[in-house]
Amino acid sequence: MTSSTLNQRYGRRRSPRRLGTRAWLAIAAVAIILSAAFAAWIAASRADAPTFKEVSFDIESADEASLDFELTKPDDAVVTCAVQALNDQHAIVGWDEVSIGEVPADQLSNHTSAHHVRLLTTSPAHTVTVDSCWARDS
Repeated sequence: MTSSTLNQRYGRRRSPRRLGTRAWLAIAAVAIILSAAFAAWIAASRADAPTFKEVSFDIESADEASLDFELTKPDDAVVTCAVQALNDQHAIVGWDEVSIGEVPADQLSNHTSAHHVRLLTTSPAHTVTVDSCWARDS
């Protein structure tokens, strides 16, 4: 059998159709729009997320340390912050979770309030830091 006989019997195989310039531009435009929408959604979801700033810490003794930090949150939100004391090998030697609810207006500055936390440690600490803060579900 020759190839012309096979083509007549089974039909000729078509070459794949390629996308034109317009199709590629449309695909690129859709990808850009979806990326921008995703970025906007992420930014909007983090707008009310609590933020913190560590101000100072003090190693008071071999078994006690403290941390001063500022917390920015919506006024009516209840936020829990995890505070940790670390030794010089970065191992956790003290840990506490602090819940912060509504703060009196005279202690607020643009939704930011100052807080002091004391931690008991299992061995001498090298530093004290806020690990994370999150809004609790009401």
